[in-house]
Amino acid sequence: MFYKCIVAGFDGSDASRKAVERAVEIAKLTGAKLYIVTVIPPPTVFLGELLVPEITDVSRLEKASRNNLDSIVKEIREVTGLTNIEPIVLMGDPAEELVGFAEEKECNLIVLGRRGRGGLERFILGSVSNKVISISHKADVLVVTPETGAK
Repeated sequence: MFYKCIVAGFDGSDASRKAVERAVEIAKLTGAKLYIVTVIPPPTVFLGELLVPEITDVSRLEKASRNNLDSIVKEIREVTGLTNIEPIVLMGDPAEELVGFAEEKECNLIVLGRRGRGGLERFILGSVSNKVISISHKADVLVVTPETGAK
């Protein structure tokens, strides 16, 4: 099965950069459309056992994310010659937004990086990659670890 449409999750981390590199490799090999997607989670503050929404200027976050993605896509196009790439900024729960977007665009591969969080931080924040794996029923999910990322 060839991949015709790929969603690569990007959050600025080294792990997500490796995921984008791997997604670019796959897109070059298969001719797939590539969406590089950043999801801005709803702003929250951790208070005791409650997560409380925080009032934040989300438009600034969205603009910064869009500028960052535009820069990455421009660099990929210049370095690889790949032109079938589109930067996307979404808002909401990262896992749900990535899977929902992939389904909407009929993408059959989602590529994510693994940050390797552990202990309490993983318990509190959960794992986006684990959640994507559990809720994605129409697309394969590739989780790229820092050691296996593209070189």
